[in-house]
Amino acid sequence: MPAGGNPISFEDVRKGREWLYPMAAAIGAGGIREWGVAVAKRRAGKQETGVGIAVLLVLAGVASWVVFRQAHYDPEPFRVAVVGSASLTTAPGTSPATAAQSTFRLQDYCPEGLTVMSPAELFEAADLSDKIDGKAELYLSAGFVSLTCQRYSLTGHPASWLEVYLFDMGEPRNAFAVFSSQRRADGEALPLARHAYRTANALFFVHGRYYVEIVAAQAGDEILSPILVFAENLVRQVAVEQKEALDGPPFPPEDLDKTSITLLASDVFGFDGLSQVYTAVYQTAAGPMTAFFSERTSTTEAKDLAASYCRFLVANGGVDKPSSADVPGMKVLQVFDSFEVIVPRGRYLLGVHDASAYDAALQLAQRLYQAIPENVP
Repeated sequence: MPAGGNPISFEDVRKGREWLYPMAAAIGAGGIREWGVAVAKRRAGKQETGVGIAVLLVLAGVASWVVFRQAHYDPEPFRVAVVGSASLTTAPGTSPATAAQSTFRLQDYCPEGLTVMSPAELFEAADLSDKIDGKAELYLSAGFVSLTCQRYSLTGHPASWLEVYLFDMGEPRNAFAVFSSQRRADGEALPLARHAYRTANALFFVHGRYYVEIVAAQAGDEILSPILVFAENLVRQVAVEQKEALDGPPFPPEDLDKTSITLLASDVFGFDGLSQVYTAVYQTAAGPMTAFFSERTSTTEAKDLAASYCRFLVANGGVDKPSSADVPGMKVLQVFDSFEVIVPRGRYLLGVHDASAYDAALQLAQRLYQAIPENVP
């Protein structure tokens, strides 16, 4: 029944059939019958064919021009204009609109054999994850200020390219934190700086408050050579505040893996109250274990933090164990199959983490304790 409510008559059916059948016949015959007018298919005319060929020729010309321009790349139109001197300091609160004007001129340290491939980019805390998604929190928790980066290629070989990342971390301690937290096991130490190493396709180093990565798209001496010169230019020409390298407190040298010294900025060992902690791995006869130091602002803070960390361990399955070492304030806890030793010493909190042997953990903790002078406030 139609929407109006009137029943369909046989006459309506007959009229509909008379209109529908011819239309179906027309479609089957290769045409379309619209309101009784047949529109037959037809072939494209000579004029339309000519237009199609002309369009194809234009597209082919555009493609040829693109290939030619790629083979004769000119970076000049893409160079970033920087107002003022080449300073590494970026004004606080720089907006994305003015980022290009305040970006550090990395190209000033570009050696012969490399060509600028892209404009410099500036990232701040609000948009850092746009560039290094997945690792941004590591930098942000360590005092990140800004990131300047830019791509270069071997002159005449655009497929052989690299990218320079210069992280302003605010102070040398923070730069060392992100450097040490990401140190690669296959790294080869370099004399470029106190903290510097290379891998098959990259170079990593700390220069004052700056942490720098220069990463190539592919390995090879041909591109690693200009990478090293780029880094040397930057270290030689960029003045930084002269401070003693921050390797942390004096870890006892016996059994110490020197390449393992790391500064952890926050949430150390899963405890959100523990921050700015130096760690180092000791390869002892009883197995590897981690020593740690953390300098606090006062003796009271060190003692309070030791107590808080012990409570955290107990809440997560830790059990108090007696200490046979002659060390004031030492606490020993067994957490499942490993041992934790915590000792406040003046304004320092020190100890041993994740040790598999009780006696060896106590011996190492005692050595750490003795490494801190008695008169430390």
